[in-house]
Amino acid sequence: MIRAEKIVKSYGRHLVLDEVSAVFQRGRVSYLLGRNGAGKTTFFKCLSALESFCGSVTFDNSPLQGIRPGLFPVFDDCALYPHLSGWENLRLLVGRKVTADQARAVTGTQVSPALLDKPAKALSYGQRKKVYITALALARPPYVIVDELANGLDYDSLIWLQSVITKLKQNSVVIAAGHQFDFYERVADDVFALAQKRITRLDFRSQDGDRLEEAYLTHCQRDPD
Repeated sequence: MIRAEKIVKSYGRHLVLDEVSAVFQRGRVSYLLGRNGAGKTTFFKCLSALESFCGSVTFDNSPLQGIRPGLFPVFDDCALYPHLSGWENLRLLVGRKVTADQARAVTGTQVSPALLDKPAKALSYGQRKKVYITALALARPPYVIVDELANGLDYDSLIWLQSVITKLKQNSVVIAAGHQFDFYERVADDVFALAQKRITRLDFRSQDGDRLEEAYLTHCQRDPD
């Protein structure tokens, strides 16, 4: 479980998060929707201690410093060391050497050894994302935060990402944000909305025909900024 309590974050006089509280459960994918600029990435960076903030975040009742190796945040740019190969970046992300057989076991045909032989600076936006998805599948971290990870992926890659997320959630807390509503409707168990600088958990059931697009439009009307 990840518990955020009364998170307040400002940039100068600009208040982004106003006493935001939420609980994200293990074994479920928690999807956070909100318009561009609502503060989703800022909130994720607060959870990951990449931004200073007021309030508290605990991971199964422990502070971040007690579980830091178990937290795996992924942001849209999927930054890699540009002069290192895909294999070398993968080793750093996973924390151990990865063999071709191990990579193949979690990627199938999605990531070739030739792709991982290239320096990261030669990889496309979508290929960098594939390196991160491979790392997630190999590391199986207990706490996962993914921000716009589905961006830039083709259909086959999205099916692969769906499979990886579904397996991850079995033993992990998974929090995700992104605007590919068709994709996230297939993986989300719980849906939260960030509007007016606060997070609300929605009564959302995709199995009953609820649509993320409708939920998004409703909450954008509440958040004119």
